[in-house]
Amino acid sequence: MNLISFISDRIRNFFTRGEAGKPNETDGSEFVGREKIIVFIASIFLALCLWFIINLSRDFNVTINVPIQVVNIPEDVALSTELPDYVSVNLSGEGWQLIPLYGNPPRVSLSADSRQINLFEQMRNQVSAFSDLNVIQVDPIIIEIETEERITKRVPVQPRVSLNISSQFGLVDRPALTPDSITISGARSKLADIDEWLTVEVEMNDVNRSIERLIGLNPATGGIRLEATSVLYEANISEFTESEVRIPIRTRNMPSGKAVTFNPSSIIVRYDVPINRYSEVQGSRPFQAYVNYDDIEADNTGFITPIIEQTMTDINIRLRSYHPTSISYFNIITD
Repeated sequence: MNLISFISDRIRNFFTRGEAGKPNETDGSEFVGREKIIVFIASIFLALCLWFIINLSRDFNVTINVPIQVVNIPEDVALSTELPDYVSVNLSGEGWQLIPLYGNPPRVSLSADSRQINLFEQMRNQVSAFSDLNVIQVDPIIIEIETEERITKRVPVQPRVSLNISSQFGLVDRPALTPDSITISGARSKLADIDEWLTVEVEMNDVNRSIERLIGLNPATGGIRLEATSVLYEANISEFTESEVRIPIRTRNMPSGKAVTFNPSSIIVRYDVPINRYSEVQGSRPFQAYVNYDDIEADNTGFITPIIEQTMTDINIRLRSYHPTSISYFNIITD
């Protein structure tokens, strides 16, 4: 039995129960009880209807936000003034007249050809179809519209993504955006100081797999137009594994005729590398270690800390540690 049939049978049984044959005393009591409940609910409903009819015939005072729309703007022209999205209008009149406006306020259409518009008069004309409504106050009362030449500009997109990656996972390479730049158009004065366009803020937690996700761009304001509303954010994420390599220590910026030896002459560097690119770094030296000769000249302890520099930049390798962290050195004096 389907749901509709079940409900229909229950309703039918509710009103016809006890009619077949002579009802006993218990069935009669149940029927009277149901009848009282139905009468009570119907009375409450009628009372509420009467209350609304009486009260909505009275005069009320309400404030509504009316959206503003600018029309008749040529394609080569853009607004150079900031216009509010809404105008606040205070109205008075019967409740029956105000309900439609409160739930679905009219839209104010402003012509770009006008330089100064009286919104009070505009709203009075807008609600003139409702004879019993009065416009009490409008904020703002006057709006000035200024326009100038519309230009286009290509700017890079700057992501605002907080990427919290799970332990033992990491980025294989730098996240990419498609497109990485967008064309914007608007008044010349509005675009003069815009050098990039930001995405909305996005936070991703406990990430342990590669990501392809559309990210929205910050909405445009002030008459600026965007060629797109979102970009594709891609992040290649992989599990990492540990590796190590022994590298010699070199000296940089050493004057001619000078010589330095280190003890030890090499160090062990431990680092993390993506599992799927582990074989690419084996047998190579993704780091180099060096000491600036100027640091040796300025040192008076006999020990110095080498500088570790990554040489393999096409793979996201993360330095973990190196040992030893400080080494001794000897200046070799030549005859």
